[in-house]
Amino acid sequence: SSDVCSSDLMKTFALACLVASACAMSEIESAFLGYITEFGKSYSNMAEYEMRLTNFAQKHSVIRAHNAEESAYKLGHNKMSDWTEEEYASVLTYKPNMVNSTVVESDVSPMGYSPVDWRSTSCLSPVQDQGQCGSCWAFSSVASMENKYCAQNGTLYKLSEQQLVDCVNLCFGCNGGNAALAFRYWESHNAMSEASYAYTAKDGTCAYNASSATPVKAVSYTGVTADSPDSMKAALVNNIMSVAIQANQLSFQLYSSGVFTNTNCGTQLDHATNVVGWGTEGSMDYWIMRNSWGASWGESGYMRLEIVNGVGLCGIQMQPNFPVAN
Repeated sequence: SSDVCSSDLMKTFALACLVASACAMSEIESAFLGYITEFGKSYSNMAEYEMRLTNFAQKHSVIRAHNAEESAYKLGHNKMSDWTEEEYASVLTYKPNMVNSTVVESDVSPMGYSPVDWRSTSCLSPVQDQGQCGSCWAFSSVASMENKYCAQNGTLYKLSEQQLVDCVNLCFGCNGGNAALAFRYWESHNAMSEASYAYTAKDGTCAYNASSATPVKAVSYTGVTADSPDSMKAALVNNIMSVAIQANQLSFQLYSSGVFTNTNCGTQLDHATNVVGWGTEGSMDYWIMRNSWGASWGESGYMRLEIVNGVGLCGIQMQPNFPVAN
């Protein structure tokens, strides 16, 4: 009779496991269905649905585990939660050290600095979305150029990222580039507007037209002293800057809100963004980083990263630079 009891127990246990896994699955699947609705996803067949669900479930468990811990930042779902690792890697295409820039030592004030936030000015256009083209470098360059010209001349033009993707021969379009090469291109070509050269999120043939371009050009570009938060704070007084980071970790991909404090995100620079300011929360200073993954990522398209000495979190202090506009 003990065998019968243990056999019944086993059956009950197996049933409980089945029910539990079915509940877990339905919880994840119902979260996935909500996700599909929120982000307007559609899949071509059941096989793709299953594959996307698997990707989503993996991110879902990472998000839940992180958010259950005490942390200064939260993770959450975004448009990339159903992407494969390969799809995510395809948008991380920053090419470091393709060109040297003249580093101008910023005047570092012994009195320190007051927080700066260019989002509260009229010299920053809305956050853009690069889509599934590896053109982060073009978006980073454009944001810096728009801001610098506006800060000097008082007019904010919405410039064309596609012009850079198609026309900067030393870069690789949707397969990557860097801001310094874009700034160098603008030294001999005026920037066209978004309206006259629309973004397509794919490589195209250069259609530069000088007669319909804006008056915006670069005179030169300037590197900010590397690994120096004070030099970056000094530079932010007069303009935003293009920076490079390592962005291939899930904690970065799924960042949702708060001050990012993850010291394990690496320094293999693979993504170009902008730093548009800095602030303080409690005893912690943070950079305000602008991304090009749309306003649904992070804090309306932005991320706050704790300012630490040296290379900075994710290498954000390694290669800061900005253009000098005409």
